[in-house]
Amino acid sequence: MEQLMIFSETNIYILSKLVALVRRDTGIRHRLNSNEAIIGLLLDASSSSDERIQSYYFRFLENLTPEQLVGFKQEGLTIPEQYMRKPGLLPTPLSRQYAYMPR
Repeated sequence: MEQLMIFSETNIYILSKLVALVRRDTGIRHRLNSNEAIIGLLLDASSSSDERIQSYYFRFLENLTPEQLVGFKQEGLTIPEQYMRKPGLLPTPLSRQYAYMPR
């Protein structure tokens, strides 16, 4: 059984709001019971033209860790560059390890 992604309480709340907003906008009911379902919801949210959906989507991105951002980018999510540049963090070639930039 695959391990589900782990999010903060804030992002779980935002995901639940996105489920309702995307369902109202597209008619598609997303569940949060698998990684694929969460990615599907985020793909629909990232491509939506609705301002409220975009607002919640960007709030979701703001609360992600650098590893999660990189992983979602690899899954095909549209992530603006401003969210990919977390201050002080540089991705290393090793997964799940980040180094602080020297001052």
